[in-house]
Amino acid sequence: MADFSLSKYKVALASTDGEWVNQHYGRAEKFYIYSVDDDEGYELLEIRSLASVCMGGSHRVQEMEKSVGKFEDCKYIAASRIGDGALSVMNAKGIVGMELPGSIDDAMIKIWKYNRIQKLFEF
Repeated sequence: MADFSLSKYKVALASTDGEWVNQHYGRAEKFYIYSVDDDEGYELLEIRSLASVCMGGSHRVQEMEKSVGKFEDCKYIAASRIGDGALSVMNAKGIVGMELPGSIDDAMIKIWKYNRIQKLFEF
């Protein structure tokens, strides 16, 4: 399981254009990777391309594990839709999957707020 700082982390967003979270996780071929510092803001680090793992509503478990494995350095993955199989693999790897269709800016604000709330549970 990945070890992440609560204030510095990476987010992967499934997008066709870098403006909108508008792709289903299993169908997405491009993810925008952002570096986030809860105290400073966020910036685009890179765009990762990968093959779609969706096969008409189903997928192979091994392919899904390989796909999610490409994001082991990310704390969050956001897409317009994430199926149960993908969410299960993400959870097993310590990654939080979120369905956040809409603008990338709105998604980043929601993730930032969610991450800040997690700090309330620190002891």
